[in-house]
Amino acid sequence: MIRGEDGFTLAETVTALMVFGVLVSVALPILGELQIRHQSHAQRMEALILLQSEMERVQSSAVPVPAKGEKNRKGKGVNYRIRWEKKFAEPHLAGTYVEVTWKDANQKEQKEFLKGLSFRR
Repeated sequence: MIRGEDGFTLAETVTALMVFGVLVSVALPILGELQIRHQSHAQRMEALILLQSEMERVQSSAVPVPAKGEKNRKGKGVNYRIRWEKKFAEPHLAGTYVEVTWKDANQKEQKEFLKGLSFRR
């Protein structure tokens, strides 16, 4: 740049735009991947909350629940399938299995489950 003149030369402007273009071309895929990971993590957390609440409901003695069952629950753009099974090993000991399945953004089936034992008097 020559002294006394305001502004940038064409070469400086083109170089700055090229650097900006390279940075954007690197940042956009990374941001897309972060968004997919965030969505996947949010779905998994929602599934874990459903899983825990269903386990508490099935193990609760206050609410009569069938020994086996399945239901669907709609989440934030995701359909969750919840299955449970309760078996009595002894008169006062029950084993409980609860499973939540859903499809992620890549249409891959995901699954979380809990197993538990409960003692009834």
